[in-house]
Amino acid sequence: MQLRNLEKYCRLGERADTHLRQGKTRDALRLYHEIVNGLEADGEVDSYLLAKVTLGVLRSYAKLADYKSAFAVWNAGLDDGLFGIGIYSLENAQTTVEDMITYDMICAFLHTLAAADKHESAAAVNQYCSRVCEYAIEESDRKLLSLAVSNWKQHLREIFATSLPHQFAVPLIKFEREIATAVAPQAIDFPYPTPWEKPADFQEMSRVIQLKNPAKPQKKRA
Repeated sequence: MQLRNLEKYCRLGERADTHLRQGKTRDALRLYHEIVNGLEADGEVDSYLLAKVTLGVLRSYAKLADYKSAFAVWNAGLDDGLFGIGIYSLENAQTTVEDMITYDMICAFLHTLAAADKHESAAAVNQYCSRVCEYAIEESDRKLLSLAVSNWKQHLREIFATSLPHQFAVPLIKFEREIATAVAPQAIDFPYPTPWEKPADFQEMSRVIQLKNPAKPQKKRA
């Protein structure tokens, strides 16, 4: 991809993220779709840009409670257009670690809404949230740890209602103890995306397409 095009889309992405931070989610979503449409019209794809814009779209749909659209993006495959490639890029580390943590948190949230076996959904939630909490502890990020634990509590309550099997609560209890005080549930939220300037060491999609990541929990349709 030509540098000028990359810079153009990064500027659009930064504007979209600014809207997100200002609570103008629909305006952000409009700009994310503008990026996707531009990439499609150009006939060029960049794994980093697709990971970034797909993450922004997922976050926007989740905040707007447009879960049908969120699941359509999340379940997109490589043959389903640019969002499918964007999901593949997210699941193959084509953006920053911080963005991947945000993606993990959104995946955990969507698993609570999926039409699936409760135990399967809870196991996926625990895997994603454990990974986020481990990262937060490694980075000494207590704000992220508290948010992740708060989300986690609400996800399991959404799945099991009043009867939470002990085995699914064990990892949550373990990480909450790292905070030293009980975490009061707050509104479910996700970290904001990182800046759009592309790191020099990210590969292009022609190479990313060969990667696989079977360790991710299986996604479920709504």
